[in-house]
Amino acid sequence: MMLSKRAEEFMKQGNNCCEAVVRAADTVWGLKLAPEVVAVTSLFKEGMDSGCTCGALVGMVMISGILENRYGHPLKDKLAADLTSRFRGEFGSTCCRVICKQRPLWEKIGRKGCIVLTAKTAGILEEVWADVQQSANQNRSDYTQAQ
Repeated sequence: MMLSKRAEEFMKQGNNCCEAVVRAADTVWGLKLAPEVVAVTSLFKEGMDSGCTCGALVGMVMISGILENRYGHPLKDKLAADLTSRFRGEFGSTCCRVICKQRPLWEKIGRKGCIVLTAKTAGILEEVWADVQQSANQNRSDYTQAQ
C-alpha cells in the first residue's frame, strides 16, 4: 500500500498525523492540492492539542471530502460516518488521548504508535477509495479505446 508507506515517511520527517495523511494522498494520488489546504492540517496534531479527535482521522475525512467532491463516492453523505466507524473499529476510539492511553510504553517512545496509526489510517483511506479509483481508471480506459 503506497499511501501507507508515504504517510509513514511523512510522519518520520516530522509532520503531524493529519499532515502526513493529507500530504501522502496529495503526493501518491497527484491531487495538486493548494498550499493552503495542506497548511490547514498543521493545527490538527495530537487531537488539536486537546487530545480529542485524532488528526489522522481528520486528515482521512478531509481528503475523502475532496475526493468525493471531485469524483463522487457510493456512500456520499454517509462517507464520513463510514470512515469514522472503520477508524474506531481499528483503534478502539476516535479520541487521540484514549488511543494514546491504551498503548504500551514502547509505542509511546519516539511517536512509534502514532506513526503506525497514521500509516494504518492512510491504508483505510486507500482501501475506501480503491474501488472508486479503479472504476474511474476503467472509464478512462474505455473512453480512450472508443476513440
